Amino acid sequence: MREDRRTLVAVVIIAASLGWSSCRRPPDRVREEQPREGARPGGQVIVASLADVTTFNEYQSTGELGEAETIDLLFPLLMTEQPDYQLHPPSFAPRLATSWEFSSDNHTLTFHLRPDARWSDGVPVTAEDVRFTFLAQKDPRVGSLGMEMKDFIKDVEVVDPHTVRFNFTRVYPYQLMDANDGHIVPAHAWGKVPFDKWRATDFEKIVVTAGPFRLAAHTPQQTIILERDPGYWGSPRPYLDRLVLRVVPEMASQLAQLIAGEVNVVQAVSPQEADRVKANRDLNLVEFPSRMWGMVGWNNRRPMFADRRVRRALSLGINRKSLVDTVFRGHAELGSGPVLSTMWAHNENLPQIPYDPAQAAQLLAQAGWRDIDGDGILERDGKPFAFDLFYPASNTLRRQMALLIQADLARLGVRVRPVQMEFTSLIARTEAGDFDATIWVWVDATKVDLTSVWSTPSPSQGSNNFIGYSNPDVDRLNAAAREEPDYTRAKVLLDRIQELIVADQPATFLYEARLLVATSRQLRGADINAAGLFFNVDEWYWGS
Repeated sequence: MREDRRTLVAVVIIAASLGWSSCRRPPDRVREEQPREGARPGGQVIVASLADVTTFNEYQSTGELGEAETIDLLFPLLMTEQPDYQLHPPSFAPRLATSWEFSSDNHTLTFHLRPDARWSDGVPVTAEDVRFTFLAQKDPRVGSLGMEMKDFIKDVEVVDPHTVRFNFTRVYPYQLMDANDGHIVPAHAWGKVPFDKWRATDFEKIVVTAGPFRLAAHTPQQTIILERDPGYWGSPRPYLDRLVLRVVPEMASQLAQLIAGEVNVVQAVSPQEADRVKANRDLNLVEFPSRMWGMVGWNNRRPMFADRRVRRALSLGINRKSLVDTVFRGHAELGSGPVLSTMWAHNENLPQIPYDPAQAAQLLAQAGWRDIDGDGILERDGKPFAFDLFYPASNTLRRQMALLIQADLARLGVRVRPVQMEFTSLIARTEAGDFDATIWVWVDATKVDLTSVWSTPSPSQGSNNFIGYSNPDVDRLNAAAREEPDYTRAKVLLDRIQELIVADQPATFLYEARLLVATSRQLRGADINAAGLFFNVDEWYWGS
């Protein structure tokens, strides 16, 4: 989950996203069915993945990036979002929907579906699948992440087998995006499972897909083999016969296998290895600003982190610039807040938190943390300021960060215990709120809605606010920004929200990453960008 032709282009794209005119867009990118010159249909690409998928049902998923990208290869979206979000809400190209239009009052959005779309078992993809997907997304028994993106969609009605209508309760800038959010799933197969059974159901046993690839085999913790679906209805159809996702939990091992020719794509090359990849004539390195940013998430529910003076002191006590320069070696930018600097909604006037140990010590003392017994560790109410800092065991970069943070905060009298955890265990602990602090990475959605991560968690809605941050002013402004139909006025609200969050420092904003992707040099046609690794996987082919 975040171009400077600012005025005219922004207005045109925003008008389209608001539905101010009928929208029957042609595809932004279509490949003719004849193979491009030099392309050889067939073969397979092996992609290294840090973790296995836990489910093929998006509405059971925790939203982990690799899992989300795999699901995107198997299930259709109504539209394909374009990577043009830097100065305006993103535009869209057809996918399952060939065209769409808003009603005159913008409260109704009608999609026209491809009549030739089929599920992998041969059953047609219809408007009933779209309606069924919406019901699953909205049902609290399913409890899917991102439920709030459907808050303003009153209902979805089937007009005919290839026409579906979304009815909104209000007009706002993200109507197209909210309607498009979430992959369409098969009503005829998954509708047999009651929604109250979804959380405990293994959908791999009944997986029915409608993407360019279909599931051929899955060996847990080893490989996922996807094969080209011969009945795929989209255009273009993939050149590749197979796409193999191989679980390689160590970044160093991934690169070693790439160099040895055992895998063909490594999704995240360590900055320390960038020069080595560039020097290898058999490899290609792609670098671009990602939508990924990192933070130290303080568990705001813990007494030691409940005081915002303490959280600000911890941020002041971490030499973030040195950390970013040391760990990323020029392949990341210093973070400043909860919206990426490459997003149109970023508040450019946010202050950077400096490295200021003296001010940090003053704030800690004001909050009652002092070294009473002279052992070098701060105390309050007889308890030392000591905590565990979790990070994923497979990620060497975050291990480096943890050690640097440990050293910086030790100078303030704060004892940090870096703890590496297996990734799925780390997710479980954070979701349960059973942690002190964690080095966490977000991949921002291109929809700028800060509700899920930064509004007070609600037991009745899905939430990504695992750190337990709560500020009534932020809650109120988030609600107002989501309902504001004018995107320029929403930007004013979003700027203020960012200011409040940065003032509260519920997390220490560390960095915005540039993504380094390495591929075998003979892999051609790959347009790898911030929209995703597999943005144009249908055009990948092997050259000579």
